[in-house]
Amino acid sequence: MERRFLIIAFLMITIPFFSYMFHIENQKVSAQLDINTMLKEKVDQSYLIIDTANSTLKDRKILLDEKINYINQLTLEEKSLQEKQNDLTLQVFSYRVYETNDPRDFVDVNDPNVQYTLTQIITPSMGDGEKVRAIFNYVRDDIIKEEKLTRNGRIDYWNYPKNIIETKKGEYEDKIILLASMLRTAGFNESDVEVVGAKLELAGSTSSDIWVELKFNGRTYLLLPRLNNNYDSFNKDEIYSLYKVEELYRFNDKKLVGL
Repeated sequence: MERRFLIIAFLMITIPFFSYMFHIENQKVSAQLDINTMLKEKVDQSYLIIDTANSTLKDRKILLDEKINYINQLTLEEKSLQEKQNDLTLQVFSYRVYETNDPRDFVDVNDPNVQYTLTQIITPSMGDGEKVRAIFNYVRDDIIKEEKLTRNGRIDYWNYPKNIIETKKGEYEDKIILLASMLRTAGFNESDVEVVGAKLELAGSTSSDIWVELKFNGRTYLLLPRLNNNYDSFNKDEIYSLYKVEELYRFNDKKLVGL
């Protein structure tokens, strides 16, 4: 009986104790769960903040890359513009040099290239007609028509004989300059060789042309070194009687009229 009483007394003491302890532990567990929940929420918020930050960083990186590419493109364009500006400056300089030159400077009777070329195509034993034919044929056939119309910022400026001979290229006006230079260097008088620019009118139609006027053997020829033309293809008297000719200018290395 006493033993039973002891057991009951033990249980009456231990059950409340363990219940209390269970309650305490349960509260601890609940508190820990709450803490864990809060921590999870904070972790989730942190991940969200990190994701947002990463997204912002990615956007900023994309924007920065675009700005860098734009700056690089501007740098390339600036470099290209600088090169174009330098080229334009050179063209303007060349344009001014050529445009301000006296036309007589282009008919060069002292150029070594002209003198050497003449030794290759004429001989002292040739008559005037043979010399003119040889010089005319050289200019007509050996100088290739220049396809590049614009040179150093100007369309069809006159070139120097040495440049024409060195490149073997030239516009029609260049051939005229070279032809006049070679004829003068070959010994034809300044009064017999002149570059002439003129307007020609026939039946109400007007055109412009340029030629070398050459006087020899009692005749005056208009030399136009184009394909299928010969030095004696055009006689001045015939052309001036056929067309209404308005001369605009005349020049050689000594003479200048109208420019």
